[in-house]
Amino acid sequence: MDSALTGRVALVTGSGQGIGRATAKRLADDGAAVAVNDVVAERVHGVVGEIRGAGGGATAAVGDVTDRGAVASMVDSISGELGPVDILVNNAGGAPPGAAWSSFAEATIDDLFRFIDFNLGSAMLCTRAVINPMIERGWGKVVCVSSISATWGQRAGAGYASGKAGLHGFVRSLAKEVAASGVNVNGVVIGCAPHPSRTAEREALINTWNHFGRHGSYEEFAAAIAFLCSDGASYLSGTMLEVDGGITKFNLL
Repeated sequence: MDSALTGRVALVTGSGQGIGRATAKRLADDGAAVAVNDVVAERVHGVVGEIRGAGGGATAAVGDVTDRGAVASMVDSISGELGPVDILVNNAGGAPPGAAWSSFAEATIDDLFRFIDFNLGSAMLCTRAVINPMIERGWGKVVCVSSISATWGQRAGAGYASGKAGLHGFVRSLAKEVAASGVNVNGVVIGCAPHPSRTAEREALINTWNHFGRHGSYEEFAAAIAFLCSDGASYLSGTMLEVDGGITKFNLL
């Protein structure tokens, strides 16, 4: 276990599985006390158990990050148990529970805004809950997890892509506001991540678009996020770090 983040408290939203789970475990390995968040309690307690079993510090933070009251209560609880949040990873996103991926013309207005709320609104709510204490203490890291869909767009995913694109503007704007106080705000742009519902044919096609011919592992994405949470990234501000295997650089030359 590294000691780079010893004494720091990290909240990773949507960390019951996937990239969030890998990030929570990585930050714990780096010495942080981690609040594991998800709406599914079973997933949260599973990750907390994994971290504690490996000798790290973790607490459960079950809650809906699109709910203002739930976010405020969650942050208060974390602060009471572990101390104030020093590191926030806004990882929660994707498809909100119950919302379907569909074309813009066929999607309900409610579903479109639920996608935006889940992917952008949740990050704003959680950041708002922790940013002022970070500014007062003169140290803090906020990392938002975005997607290549923010730049490329996505068929049957206008709400999702719009929410992720909004994260870019949010990161760059907030970074300008708080950098002088000692708080770093940055983001990662995820490329080809594992997806359990993706067919083998689709996987093969996507892998022809990146330099490595494979998707990234959850641990590779977590390593980039952990870097942005560290003092090694102290001079980065408003950066959207592309962790995409070169897919955004793809061309036929």
